[in-house]
This record gives sequence, structure tokens and C-alpha cells, in this order.
Amino acid sequence: MFLSNRWRWSAAAALPVVLLWPAGAFAAEPTPGSSQGGSPGPSAPAGYKVGTELPQRITVNRKSGNTSLTATVRNDGASGTDGVTMDVVGFKGLRVKSVEGCSAIPSGELPPGANSGFACPVGKLAAGAHRTYRVTADFDLAETGQICLPVTLSGTKTLVWQQGPVHFGTTDSSADAPDTPLLLGTKNVPSGAASSPAASPSASPSASPSAAPSASGPYGSPSGSPPGKDVVPSHPAPATSDDPGELARTGGPSDLPAAGAVGAALLAAGGTGLWLAARRQGRR
Repeated sequence: MFLSNRWRWSAAAALPVVLLWPAGAFAAEPTPGSSQGGSPGPSAPAGYKVGTELPQRITVNRKSGNTSLTATVRNDGASGTDGVTMDVVGFKGLRVKSVEGCSAIPSGELPPGANSGFACPVGKLAAGAHRTYRVTADFDLAETGQICLPVTLSGTKTLVWQQGPVHFGTTDSSADAPDTPLLLGTKNVPSGAASSPAASPSASPSASPSAAPSASGPYGSPSGSPPGKDVVPSHPAPATSDDPGELARTGGPSDLPAAGAVGAALLAAGGTGLWLAARRQGRR
């Protein structure tokens, strides 16, 4: 009888651990890319199907404003391209600090309203291939912020594709979490400002008139050698228009573990009750 009761107590004590395990077992998954806010250039050569992608969600450190993301250029066409250049340009509260393998665009060559930019000499892209560039940036949560990815034929001003300027933002940056999630295609509500239906993720992802490039090309064509190698994707590229979906919550990430801890305490208490009841029955 004693061994049986002891086994029951051990099983009851172990049950909360089993229930809590899935909460910490979820591995972080890469944020999917999106071509939201992108469209082919008016002078793109026939048969060219070049596009770009930005992550649907990024996070910004509330204290430092630091953030990072990946900018991807891809070739969805049936044949390879000539050399192309992709620029990564920041507007308003989003300032691009560096892009791996790319060179800074001189301030005099930036488009109107831009505060920073880098030129990435992609070179030729094989059919179905893509290249990804690591971007580090600052985002001022007290402002709105946009990013733009124009792609031109190298050595020319012929615009092949342009994504943006498109917003990154949240409608609620007032939470106390150390990192604030921002969604692509959502106009940021500056921290401290009241959230309202007018500030919902309905901002147009298309380029603003003041920053939209002309058919002759947006920002010039800085030269350089292409970094990295072509990467052939194993899955079809996403559509060029995506719904940003439900805004990610900015609450503390400890909500789920806290709920699990409460459940563990209740289950542990229940297990202790069963053990005591068994002991009393044994004494009788």
C-alpha cells in the first residue's frame, strides 16, 4: 500500500512538468517574407520577373531602437537576368545603418525624403534563384517609418521592380515589453499616442508620390561586385500582395509561462491532497 501511494504522489508531482513541456518546446520559426507594396517597373525588359521580399514582422528594442531584417531579391522568371542592383532605403523613423555586402549611397543621391540607403550589386540571377541581404537599422517608435527596395539594371537607371516605400509599424507601442513587434504594411502609431480605428493597419503599401521613382530610375546605379552565390528556392515565391494579418501583441512574453506555473501549482496541490488522503486511509 505504501509503495502504491508513493507512486501516485510521484505521478501527480510529475504531471505539471509534462503539461509545461510543450510551452517551452516551440522553436522559433523564420518570419515569412512578403512582396507587399511591390510592383514591376514601367520599363522592365520583357520576360523579367524580378521581385523582392521583406519580413512580415520585425522587432525593435524599445531602449536602443535597434532592429534587423533580411531583404531578398529573387528571379521568378524562366531565364536568367542581366546584372541588377537592389537598393535598401530608409524613410522617416526607419534609418538603415548597414547592409551586408553593400555600399552606402551618398546623401546627395538619395531620393526625396530618404534618410539613408545602401546599394547592393546583385549581379546576374539564374532562373528561380534569390539572394538575401542582412540589414541592420534603427527605428524611432516616436515616428512612422518606411523602407523601400528598388531594383534596377546595373549600370543604368532602368527600374525593374520596386517594393515600397512601405510602412513597418504597430498600433500599440505602449506596452512594457523590451521588444516591440512591427508589422509590414502597418503605419506606426507613435509611442504615447492614443490608438484609434483610423490608425489601424490600413495604410496603403504603395509608394508615396514624393518618393516614387520615375521610369528612368530611382536612385542611380552604384557599382560593385556581387556578394554570395545564387540560391535556388525549394518552394514557390509568395504572391506580391499579402494581408498583414492580426497585429502581433506587444505584451510580455512571460504570459504563457506564468499561466503554466499557476496550473503547475494547482496540480501539485492536487497531487499532495491525493497522497495525504491515501495515507489517512492506510492508517485506518
